[in-house]
Amino acid sequence: MNYPIVVYPCDEGGFVAEVPALRGCLAQGETLEETLQELMIVRNLWLETAEKYGQKLPDVESTIAKVKALSCV
Repeated sequence: MNYPIVVYPCDEGGFVAEVPALRGCLAQGETLEETLQELMIVRNLWLETAEKYGQKLPDVESTIAKVKALSCV
């Protein structure tokens, strides 16, 4: 699943990235590349855990619409 991600710099250096549709799915790193690599690991673990416990996944299209709406504010 290709959920939108949000990346932002930290005041103390490095970056934080998150998948807003997947509650608590975030990662941080010193470089953008490291941050995105870590986020992919966390996202995969999040999705595997949700599948294991039969949790319904958020719809990708509605999630994209919500992120677009928030980014226009």
